[in-house]
Amino acid sequence: MISISFSWFMVVYLGLFLAGMLVLWTGYEWLRNRGEKQEARKRLFCRICGSRYRDASAADLLICPVCGSRNERGIKQ
Repeated sequence: MISISFSWFMVVYLGLFLAGMLVLWTGYEWLRNRGEKQEARKRLFCRICGSRYRDASAADLLICPVCGSRNERGIKQ
C-alpha cells in the first residue's frame, strides 16, 4: 500500500477538486456564450426606423414589421 501523509492527501484532494471545478466552470461558460451568439443572430435592428425585432427564420434578407424596409442580418457565423 502507498503511504501518504495527511497533509499531502489534502493537497492532492484539493488540487483535484479545484481542477474539476475549473473544468465545469469553463464548460458552462462555453455553453452560455454559444447560446448568446445564437440568440443574438435572431435579434435585428432596422436601420431605417430604428425598431428592434426578433426573427428566427434562416433568411438573410428580412422585412421590418414596422416600416416594411428590407434589412440584412448583421451577425455572420
